[in-house]
Amino acid sequence: MNRTPGVPIRRLLRKEVGFGCPIAGCGNPYLSYHHFDPPWHVEQHHNPEGMIALCGTHHPMADAGAFTVEQLRELKEYGRRHAGEVKGQFQWMRKNVLTVAGSIFGYETPILVEVAGQPVIWLNRDEEGYLLLNVNMLSISTEPRARIEDNMWITPPNPDDLESPPSGRLLQVKYSNGDMVKVEFFDLLSPEGAVLRYPDAGADTWPVSYPILAAEVHMKVGGTNLEFGPRDTKIGTNVFRNLFMSHCGVGLSIG
Repeated sequence: MNRTPGVPIRRLLRKEVGFGCPIAGCGNPYLSYHHFDPPWHVEQHHNPEGMIALCGTHHPMADAGAFTVEQLRELKEYGRRHAGEVKGQFQWMRKNVLTVAGSIFGYETPILVEVAGQPVIWLNRDEEGYLLLNVNMLSISTEPRARIEDNMWITPPNPDDLESPPSGRLLQVKYSNGDMVKVEFFDLLSPEGAVLRYPDAGADTWPVSYPILAAEVHMKVGGTNLEFGPRDTKIGTNVFRNLFMSHCGVGLSIG
């Protein structure tokens, strides 16, 4: 049996602790899954009642026996009752970045997407020249949504799901009304690598300097026809595929 549980159990365990490590004073959102009742070496199982989501610091401690079964059960209850704002930071920082919004690509384009004159997906350059990602999640809901501010991501309490593996390269946040945002980073080392990643986008013709970091943003606005999806971008009745924009102030302006 694979030690990593299936998607439904991982989702349940993340939500149970409020999407952050439940150890007092921690809250680290980069979670893995600890088997404690019984321990994995005693019985290989994926019973969520005997498992808990913990961060990369506290999971090895739990494996070594730092916490009793009773303490871990209390932590499951504590996380359930005290879910709050969850924060993390992308450490993927480069001076050369390709922004990707669904199937829209931007190079040397500070604002990739804006709506009604307000930036939605854009880059800021810091004092050391690194390009940092910013995302304002779109929604027709009045409830607060996840956002990214210069590589720091902030998620208000109670999303339907929040996935942020220990690699720190991926964030996916989902809401019960269908709102979703997914952000993932990839290093593209060559034109051949870009073609493999984006086979239908004509990447071999892009005027891009390699290596380059790709910052991919997929977003869906629940209850609307606005979606930056993995294969195309839908805005109302319009469908866009593989648009490359270079050296523009604003790539795509909506409304």
